[in-house]
Amino acid sequence: MTLIRKTRVSGTSLVVTIPSQLVEAFNINGGDLVEIIPVKNGEIIIKKTINDKPYEYEKLNQEILNKTN
Repeated sequence: MTLIRKTRVSGTSLVVTIPSQLVEAFNINGGDLVEIIPVKNGEIIIKKTINDKPYEYEKLNQEILNKTN
């Protein structure tokens, strides 16, 4: 299933909404944490997480560098 969403601006960030079909299928609720994982140029993975400690900036930055090299 491919779903196309349009980004919108919120402050200095961009927002992408999650379609209701996916919200229901993956039991995503307001306030839940999701991981945004850069895979390669132009591709990311977004997944619900049970980890209550999101990535620290430096660790994430290093992972991005490792995946693109």
